Amino acid sequence: SYLIAFMIGTGLSLGALFFVLLQHLTRSGWSVVVRRLAEAIARNLSWIWILFLPILILVLTGHGELLYQWGDRELMEHDHMLHAKAGYLSVTFWSIRSVAYLVVWVVLGTLYFRWSVNQDGSGDVSWTHRMQRWAPIGMILYALTQTFASIDWMMTLQPKWFSTMFGVYFFSACTAGFFSLMILFCWFLQRTGHARKSITTEHYHDLGKLLFAFGVVFWAYIAFSQYMLIWYANLPVETNWYIARQLGGWAGVSLLLLFGHFVLPFLLLISRWPKRWHNVLPLIACWMVMMFCLDIYWLVMPV
Repeated sequence: SYLIAFMIGTGLSLGALFFVLLQHLTRSGWSVVVRRLAEAIARNLSWIWILFLPILILVLTGHGELLYQWGDRELMEHDHMLHAKAGYLSVTFWSIRSVAYLVVWVVLGTLYFRWSVNQDGSGDVSWTHRMQRWAPIGMILYALTQTFASIDWMMTLQPKWFSTMFGVYFFSACTAGFFSLMILFCWFLQRTGHARKSITTEHYHDLGKLLFAFGVVFWAYIAFSQYMLIWYANLPVETNWYIARQLGGWAGVSLLLLFGHFVLPFLLLISRWPKRWHNVLPLIACWMVMMFCLDIYWLVMPV
């Protein structure tokens, strides 16, 4: 349960960091106002490492098997499949990688927030050029750390299972949660009397399109591709991950994700007008935030 909560908070912040880097990478002008909100959400990465300490301490103190099966060193020695992964799933190497991910996120989240605030004070365009110049490097570091963190922290809950698409699936889930949160953030600010003129209908429309593209269509494409490839290969070491999610009570959760994360929001967002109606889009975004949380629950809890 703690891991689920941590991955939800981290996933929303990582989605914000991706958005900030993407806007500077493409030198977008439309998003300056909402980009500031994303910078504030991404700034959470500067302290979220504190919430990872209980998990890290659990692993370092030899109690990792309470969360991760590979934490049982005796099992790792006697199971030939796990023994082959012992080098990668060693406590020391896993801990070093985890710290490296968090350090990269702290640096990126803090620097982009600080540089943006500095530009507010000086008005110097050189700060924009600096953020644009470092965006390609930041995006590469983001892609690597986000991918391997999702593998190390969630996929290794079932250490015999593997998927080359898992990191991309988690990325799509993060974007679904973040763009939904951004829409709710903008709506909340305007309802409380802030940013009434600076955040326009066009911003809501663009955020709605990004939610539709990344959080609905791309998410469904990656989820289906991963499922289809594993179903077609029909290898026991791969199919057991889905079998656990298709039996008993988990079958209903899987169907809820299919219809609630894809079918329903697809039908609601495919039209132009719901993305421009200020009272309708936040309701869809609220639903998608719940689907994002359910998605992380579905990734972690069945094991």
